Amino acid sequence: MSDSETPSARLLDIFQANDLSFDSAEAAWAHAEHLFPLLGWVVAHFPDPLAFQTCARWLSLCAARLEDARPAAELFAQARSSVHPRQAHIVAGGLGDLRNQWILQKKPAAAAFADSASDLAETWAAITTGEADGETEAWARAKAATRAMVTAWVIHQGQDSEDPAQRRQAQVALVGFLRDARAESGLKET
Repeated sequence: MSDSETPSARLLDIFQANDLSFDSAEAAWAHAEHLFPLLGWVVAHFPDPLAFQTCARWLSLCAARLEDARPAAELFAQARSSVHPRQAHIVAGGLGDLRNQWILQKKPAAAAFADSASDLAETWAAITTGEADGETEAWARAKAATRAMVTAWVIHQGQDSEDPAQRRQAQVALVGFLRDARAESGLKET
């Protein structure tokens, strides 16, 4: 995304490139069933605290429905703390450790959830400390976070994580939670 391109313009461009037209970002938020561009829009608003709050709330809403996911959501919420100058980086590392722990304990849904939270935390950390690079580009990391969260949701439902129909259903449910989180935080285009 260029410095002059707004998150809403990028959102609409992504939908347009996929033959989905919306007149505005608000129309996309009201009608889209695709998690990635909407989550990308939120992450592209980092370092806005309302964007962080939206992600934290979204993770919390999802974690309430996914076994063993709550620790990752609670850890992500600590990334905005000022306890340590590199708190967000510490949290991102902790989420990676949690993901690895869940992998070793054969809890793939919780591991995928922690992976999603880690993508968001790493982006927050990089942007808030001025260390953003190609590895932490907001839209790319939001896309990775989306894939991981959809995988977590489908696996938790006991379904094949590669089944396209199951992934579409998961996206619809997760978009609903993201809309709720955005409404609660009050994040708007500025």
